[in-house]
Amino acid sequence: MTMENQQSLYMRALRCPVCGADMTHDASHGAGMLLCGGPRTHTFDMARSGYVHLAPRHSGGGDAKAAVRSRTSFLSAGYYSIAADALCSLVSTYVPSGLIVDAGCGEGYYTNRLAACGEGRYEICGFDLSRDAVDAAAKAARREGVGACFGVASLFELPLASASVDAIVNIFAPCAEKEFCRVLKPGGVLILLGAGERHLLGLKRAIYDETYENAMRADLPTEMQLCEQTTVRGEIEVVGNEQIGNLFSMTPYYWRTSPEDKKKLEHLQCLHTEIEFDCRVYRKI
Repeated sequence: MTMENQQSLYMRALRCPVCGADMTHDASHGAGMLLCGGPRTHTFDMARSGYVHLAPRHSGGGDAKAAVRSRTSFLSAGYYSIAADALCSLVSTYVPSGLIVDAGCGEGYYTNRLAACGEGRYEICGFDLSRDAVDAAAKAARREGVGACFGVASLFELPLASASVDAIVNIFAPCAEKEFCRVLKPGGVLILLGAGERHLLGLKRAIYDETYENAMRADLPTEMQLCEQTTVRGEIEVVGNEQIGNLFSMTPYYWRTSPEDKKKLEHLQCLHTEIEFDCRVYRKI
């Protein structure tokens, strides 16, 4: 898929992160570039893998290469496929067509699944602050032959015009309600997917002496209409110490756990755990 034809909704929605002018795609040089229509014509080169860097140059953050590789390995093994299936089902129900943004797309696992199941009904683009993650996402899209576009940008400062997006999906990422409402069209939908109360309880039991269910997230929308809330549950058997480590590195526990408790996973070869995903659909009023 090229930006010039198949991704016309995406290109029409894009705005220059420097001056806010509209953008055009110039494919005449190398991998191509984006040009803004402002008086100073800001330019943004396309990477060979197909993504474009639209965050301010001083911006940093997001996952590093090692974390991206770990998450890609775990997700591509299908452990969270029920979450991807639930997301595709909700999008099919609430978004008949148009432009979908994956805000905080990471390595693009869910973005590319949506693009694959969309069957041309809509266009999808993903934004994340991690250049390594976005690069992996764009490469995966090309490898899998799906038409998703990717850019480096903060989900709190999306390089998109106001009221230009039909739907936003926000998966295990912060919910930037104010920014999401800005870019959503009137009646547009926001689909949140995050950890349920008992998500990864088996992993926590393998690490900690005392375990607790997850608390409800604190950043749920307050100015949008809740249309649906559902919980998707399952159980997985994570086989191999490397994959267990990959899973652990994806969680907030990775940063909060003491070295002594982390050692409990060093020789674990099989982990049985519940997985539970909280899915919510909101509509911009």
